[in-house]
This record gives sequence, C-alpha cells and structure tokens, in this order.
Amino acid sequence: MFDSSCARSPFLGDETMQVFKIALTTLVVGILALGAAAAGVVYSGAYNVAATDKHWPITYWVLNQAVHRSVERQSADIEAPELGGEQQLLAGAANFDAMCAGCHAPPGARPSVAAQGMNPEPPGLAHAGAEMSASEIYWILKHGIKASGMPAWGSTHSDADLWAMTAFVKQWPEMSETDYEQMLASAETSGIGHHAGGGGHDGGGHSDGQGDDQGGGHHNGGGKGSDGNNADHKSGGHGDGDQGGGHDDGGNKSSVGNNSDDKAGGHDDTDGRDSAADSHNDDGHAH
Repeated sequence: MFDSSCARSPFLGDETMQVFKIALTTLVVGILALGAAAAGVVYSGAYNVAATDKHWPITYWVLNQAVHRSVERQSADIEAPELGGEQQLLAGAANFDAMCAGCHAPPGARPSVAAQGMNPEPPGLAHAGAEMSASEIYWILKHGIKASGMPAWGSTHSDADLWAMTAFVKQWPEMSETDYEQMLASAETSGIGHHAGGGGHDGGGHSDGQGDDQGGGHHNGGGKGSDGNNADHKSGGHGDGDQGGGHDDGGNKSSVGNNSDDKAGGHDDTDGRDSAADSHNDDGHAH
C-alpha cells in the first residue's frame, strides 16, 4: 500500500542539500587548512631537500606510478620503426656511452659515483628494456622526466639517434659486459655514433672528433686544440685559438706545437709562446 509518509516529507530535499553543503564546506576548509600547513612547512625551510634524505616508501610508489602511467599515455600514439639493425645498435651503444653511462651503469658495470649520490637513483635499464615498449623508451629519451635528472635529448639529437638508443636499450637484457665493450670498439672502428664526426647533434655536432661544439659537447669538456695541440683552458675556451677564451697579449693564437695552458682566459706573450725570460715576474708568477 502507498506510504503517505513519503508525501508528507516536503523537506527531504532540503535536508539532503543541507548535508551536502556541510560536507562540501568541511572538504573546502580541510583543503585550505592542508594547503596552509604545506605552505608553512615550505616557507619555514623545515622540509629537507637533501639528496641524502630519502623519500618515504609511499612517496616513491606515488612518483613511480605517476611516471609509468604518464609515459604509457603520452607514448600511446607513437609507432616504432623497425629496430635492431647492426649499424643502428652500434650507434645506440656509442650514443649511450657518451650521453647516458654517467648515470645509468652500462652492462656489467657498477653505478658511477655521481649516480650513487642521486635521489632518486637512476634506474637500471635491464628492467626498462624488458618491461617497457620501444615507444615508451623513445618518449622518455626525447622528452625526459621532470625533477628526476633525466634530460630531454630530443632538443639536441635527431629522432634517428633516439631510436638507435631505444634499440640498444631493448637489447640490454641479453647483453653482457663483453658484448657492450665489443659494440663500442666496433662503433669506434667504423666511425659510427656519437664519437664519430658530426656526432648526432642537431645544428652543430662534433667536428671530426674535436671539441668545437658551439653548445659545449660531451667529450672532455672542450676537446683538443688545432694541429694536435692540447687546449687546456679551464674556462671552457676551445682549441683553434681560444674561440671563447682570451688570446695572447698581441691577439695572436697559440703557435703550432705548443700547449695552450691558459686558465680563465689568461694571456701568453705577443708571439703566443711563454719564454724563459718573460713568462715570470720577479715573484715567480706567470704573466
């Protein structure tokens, strides 16, 4: 039989709305209080940003889930080309050695000193090669990962370079230390990959293995000087007459066969050579 009490509850909707308003107000106040507390912690400096202060396990879990889900979604529309050719793998090995080995330990090697001090620690790539798709690996190489130390190589390297490294990472789980060393040797002998002339940088690669990179370069912080001279400029000056550093007092370049040891743009004598008579003042310091 019809319950007339339902018809006698004209305020039922108002009561529900009132409960909803109370719950919403409580939620808003709680969020504002939490935000204020977080701001207080930030501005007080109480939060320890040291790399030696490890994240809580739940924090690691949240960050890892966020990264994995984001990469999975962002790379979903990327179609990988055919991977695994010999030349491509050699290029990938050489590029990895020049660009990535400082953080991600190569096959059979221990993490570098720098990698051991990073937080989060750079992951081992054997797992990535086995569990991640080629499209996901390529996306990470190209775009990097925020606040992780993983750079976005796509701004300085071609897609061909990135796919070569992707192919290399996919082969990682089956690769031994000996395999890796042999690949590097073959790449160097064949002039393939990052160490070869041109080097793979978009808009200014390495010139014949020398350090003339306008943007810095990976090899030995500036490379060799011209004509076999060693340019030992501590301020980032290049060989070939100190493009970025100081010249000799007369504006001359260091002469062939001499080592240019200019520190912080220092100057030699006008003929580009330090002579025994004038390279030192009476106090024994070089000009």
